[in-house]
Formats: sequence, C-alpha cells, structure tokens
Amino acid sequence: MTERVEAEVVVAGGGPGGICAALAAARLGKKTVLATDRPVLGGNSSSEIRVWTRGATGAGNLYGEEMGIWGELKLRNLYLNQEGNPVFWDDVLLEQVLSEPNLKLYLNTHISGMETVGKGRIAWVSGFQMMTEKELRFEGAYYIDATGDGSLGAMAGLPYRMGKESRDTYGESFAPVEEERATFGSTLFYFTKREDHPVSYIAPDYAYPRETIEELLGKGGRIANEKMDGCDYWWFETGGMADTIREAQEIGLELKRFTAGVWDYIKNSGRYDADCLTLSWEGNMPGKRESRRFITKKILTQQDILEHRAFEDGAFYGGWYLDFHPSHGFKTEEDNCTQIPVQVYAVPLGCLYPTCDSNLLFAGRDIGVSHVAFASTRIMNTCALSGQAAGTLAARCIELGKRPGDLEAEEIQGVQQTLLRNDMMIPGIRHREERDLAREAGVSSSGAECRGAFLETGTFSLSDGGILVFPRRAAGTEFLVESGQTTEVSYQCYRSDVPSRLALGSRVGTMKTVIPEGKSWVRFPIPEGVADGFLTLEFSENQSVIFATGEEQLTGFLLGREDSPRYCYPCLKLPDGCGLYGESNVVNGYNRPWREPGSWMSGPAFGEGGEFPWIRLDFQEPKTVREILVFFNPDLSRELNSSRASMWDDHHKFLPRTGMPPELVRSAVIDGILPDGSRREIAVLEENWRRTWRVLPQDGITVTGLILEIRGTYGARRAEIFEICVY
Repeated sequence: MTERVEAEVVVAGGGPGGICAALAAARLGKKTVLATDRPVLGGNSSSEIRVWTRGATGAGNLYGEEMGIWGELKLRNLYLNQEGNPVFWDDVLLEQVLSEPNLKLYLNTHISGMETVGKGRIAWVSGFQMMTEKELRFEGAYYIDATGDGSLGAMAGLPYRMGKESRDTYGESFAPVEEERATFGSTLFYFTKREDHPVSYIAPDYAYPRETIEELLGKGGRIANEKMDGCDYWWFETGGMADTIREAQEIGLELKRFTAGVWDYIKNSGRYDADCLTLSWEGNMPGKRESRRFITKKILTQQDILEHRAFEDGAFYGGWYLDFHPSHGFKTEEDNCTQIPVQVYAVPLGCLYPTCDSNLLFAGRDIGVSHVAFASTRIMNTCALSGQAAGTLAARCIELGKRPGDLEAEEIQGVQQTLLRNDMMIPGIRHREERDLAREAGVSSSGAECRGAFLETGTFSLSDGGILVFPRRAAGTEFLVESGQTTEVSYQCYRSDVPSRLALGSRVGTMKTVIPEGKSWVRFPIPEGVADGFLTLEFSENQSVIFATGEEQLTGFLLGREDSPRYCYPCLKLPDGCGLYGESNVVNGYNRPWREPGSWMSGPAFGEGGEFPWIRLDFQEPKTVREILVFFNPDLSRELNSSRASMWDDHHKFLPRTGMPPELVRSAVIDGILPDGSRREIAVLEENWRRTWRVLPQDGITVTGLILEIRGTYGARRAEIFEICVY
C-alpha cells in the first residue's frame, strides 16, 4: 500500500541545495518534506564522497564567505568538528535537519514517479524507500528539484540542456565555437593513513596497470604522490564524454579502475616513500560535476558574471572561479583545469523557475545557467545559497497564492528582504524592512573604534610585491612602514564593492610615493574622484620596504599576496573623524562588508574602559518588541570548509581555521529599557557559535529602548556588530 505524505513544500535531493531549501521553507512556517536517495545528507560533501565545500572566499574574494543557513551549518561544524572530519560533518547536517519541527526527513528514498496536471505542474511525486520497502507519495503545493541531475524537472517534461552551448548561443567568448554534448566529468577520492609498520598492497585485477598510470601522470599538471590525499585528487576525473546520468555506473567503475591503479603505482612502483602507507577510506560513489541544466526565465551567462551585473530580482551570489575542466578527464594532455578569477556576482530568482506555469523550482547544479556560467555556480557553497533562495521563494509563493513569474516588484522585494533577514548577501541590495523598529531608533554606544591598530607582532615584506586592501572612506589612513633606505614605491590602484586578491576590480590609476629611511607612518595617495568602495593597492616588488603587522584585525584592512590565502593585519592609524566603525552602522541595512566595513566596533578595547562594551537603541515612544536579530562577525575573509583530509597540496590555496573566529561574539546580554525607566534582562547568550542571534521575547515586551552588552569574544579585544534588527 502506498503511504501518502502531505506537505506544502517537497524537496528532492539531500545535498547543500536541498538541505538549505528545506530548512528555509520549514523555518518560514511551511510544512516541508526532504527526500534523498542516499543514507546520509550532504551530497558531494558527505562522508560518502568527501568533496570539501568551497566558494567565493576560496577563489580569492575577501569578505565573501557564504553565510545564511549554509553559514550556520559551517559554523556549527567548526564549533563541533575543528579537525574537519567528514563523518562528523554528516552528523552536523543531520542534527540541524532533525531539529526543525516543520521538516520531515526521508532518507534512502528514490523519487521515481510523478503525476502532472498540464505542462510542468506537479500533482504528486512518488518514491520507494529502501530498507523499509515503503512506497511513498508526496503531495505538496511546491516542489524543489535539488537532485543534481534535475530528475523531477526531466520527469515533468521541462526543457533542459546537457553539454556546452555554442559561442553564438549567448555570445560567450569562453564557449566552444560549435555546440558540444560533452560535460565536466565525475571524480572519486581516497584518503591515506601512515602506519608505524609496512603495509603491503596487491592491486585487484581490474586496476589500471602501472605502465598506463605512468603514461598518464604528468600530463596537463596531473600529479600523484604519497603526500597527496583526498581533494588533492580532484583531477581523478572521467565521464565528460559520456552521458553522466545513463552511463553513471560505467563512469564509476572506470574511476575505480583508475584509482586502484594510481594507488598501486604509489605503493609498488618504488618511486615513493609509501611502504607504511595504507588507505583509510576509498570512495565508491563518484562526485558528479555536471548533467542537466534547465531552461528558466533567466539564463545566467558569462557576461552576467564577468560584468557582475545587477538584477531587480537578485537573490543570492557566487564568487568561485570560472573553473573549466577538460571533458576527456585524465585521458587528455589538456591542462587539468583552467580557473578564471571573478568578483562576487549576483544570481537572480529567474534562474530558479521554468518559463511555464509550473510549481517546480530548481536548486543546486540544475538551475538555469549556461555551461560557461555553470563553471562557477556549480560549486557547493553557491548551490547551498540557491537552495535557501528557492525555499524562501516557494514559501512566499504559497503565502501569496502566486507563481514566481507572476510576482509584482514589491513582492519580489519581499522575497529579497526575507533572504537578507536570514543572512543572505544579495550584491548591492540593502536590508530595509519597514517593520524594522531599529531603522528609526537613536543609536549610542560605549564608544566606537577611531584610533587604529598599533601593537606590532610581525612584519610583511614587499620583496615579492603584495596587496593592501582598505576602504575608500578611510583613504587617509597611515600605515606603519620601515625601509632600509629612502625609496620610491609604485602601485596600481583598484576599486571594488567587495575586494578580491585575484580579481582586483576596476583599475583607477597608477601611483607612487616615497618611503623615508627608517620606521615611519606612511599615507598612500590614491587617484582623485574614486567612488566609495574598497581599494586594493597592488605593489611592485621592493626589497627595502616592510609593513609592521599585528594580531588585531580591523575589518576592511588586509595585507597579503595575490597567490596566498594568508593575510596579515597591518598596523595602522585611522584618519581623524572618519567614523568608519560608528554605531550608526548597525542600522545602515548591511550585515557584512559592502563598499566599507559596515560594522560597529567598540572602543576602547575589552578591559580598557572598566566596563563591557555596549550599544543602545532608543525609541521615540514605547514599542512592543517580539523579535530581536543581531548579526556578528565570524571573519568573512577566511574559508569555512565542511571537511578536509589530513594533508592537502599547496595548489588549493587553502588555509584551515584552527578554532572559532576571534572576532565572533561568545557571550552577550540584551536588556530592555521599560517605560518607567527601569531595566529588565531579556536574553542571555553563552558559548555562542552562530553568526546571528535571534531573540524572541515571550508574548513580546514593551520597551523604550534596548541595550546589547558584549561580555566576551573568542579572542578579539574589541566587540563587533554588523546589524541589529527589531520587530
């Protein structure tokens, strides 16, 4: 007998896109189902496949780390799983899904049937749950296809593409001249372990012979050795010339043959220090990069990304490279990949729904993008953001009783504001909800940082050049520099909304300045007429000049090299009266850096003023408060990965976090100012690991003001808050 399951939103696929879509819809009050054909959540990031999650920051975009629901999951993982064990990452995802009361999870459930009403409108989908032998029928108002392969969309008869469009299709210079069926391939990994005794390995008969492996290695940068592990072997790739759906089994078996052959070569060729090495894990399910991409209202293209175009229905963002892999995989002499850095770019809602009157949305790899754009949007952090956008859109459409294509401009803005409230960044769009009481409040604080960072603990040499990032608003900042002789320093100046160490932005000029002999405070001139935003100075090599650096990070100021994820914090003196970290920033509508730091940073530092730093909102008349939302700083310039192997190659440009972000608020208290002038404690925060603190006073509380007092961080000497919202 078929078991009938009723819901408002049915999500198929348990990868990053599906998880975030389901959590988004459920948290907005919609009864939601999440069905996945795997026994664990996480898709390619799960312990079954073990691809680490990466995104905008991993591709050089500073302050670009993806937050929202996905960021919450990554911070929870950092708090519980600082070694990056992929098994514990599974647990983090499962914990958060099971804790959501509006969400019902169905593991091991393959969706195989569907009934449609008209073109693309789904009445129900059916599936079989392995182990329980249950036949299930899921009925919902909206469905979200986060299967990766676009299985629901294909069953519904919606149009899609597989392969590469021709150059003329969208006018993309990186597309092939003629249309191609070929796609990116799939990959299989293994993890190694070094024992204290020799471990033998006899390859299975199906393994590639060592002679074949030796012929393949070294071509196009394909390297294997005993010091590589896990995601180092992303180039174990094949299947791009086949049908990555219909021929998935043969692709997987071919990867098993190749992987076994490589391990046999490392263990038994005599070329490596591998006698005591063994495999601690070997994948059996390949990580798939590409299959179907659906034809949606808007198709994101190369130009949208490289020109970082704005959209009226912008909903989330990407920032990974245009990352192209040869379709022939490891069997070609082509470079194993070509990565073109991009700045943070917007992706519109129109990429999530088809052109017809359908109740199906897309999330993850199958959204509406060209193959060239897909080279960036396919990365898991971006897929996760698309899921949150799709879940939010579905919930809003249910409330309005409309299809996505019928939404009015104000209704689209409502979706955007909901996304922003739930910690999405939509490039260029400010969080401005009319019901937010904080917008009209007076803001005061214990003091704002206005001096700079002076404690020297290190140095940064320009012997190999370097980049310096700072906000245009603080162009008069002086930096502590030392030189062995009087010398001239030259640099290119770039401007961007969000800085990047690789895609530097729009070049606005070439400048020079003289550095005197000895140690001095130096101001670096910039061209006149540069618009507000972040400035990146790209320095030429200079053997004499050294910057003084410290451990205090002032958001918006970074010093480093284009080819490294290691950043230094320059010693600096802020210009008088710049007000860069003033308390008014918490109500300016930005909850992360956009054209400037955008945060309130306390001054003096902890312990200097004899009291805990605080920030206060005062209302003109008593207000009944039912929700308070506070956005903290988890250091958005550093990657937050799902997992990692015990070692990784330098080419990834990856720097792991070894603990919770020092800037993140660890403990805090919110007090209300009652109409009679007295104070009442509303909420206490202890051992916080989240980026956002959501407080829901029971039955509401009537106040004339609120005081947020920061009791501690994970190490930073100053408190920092990006945004406060009150409803």
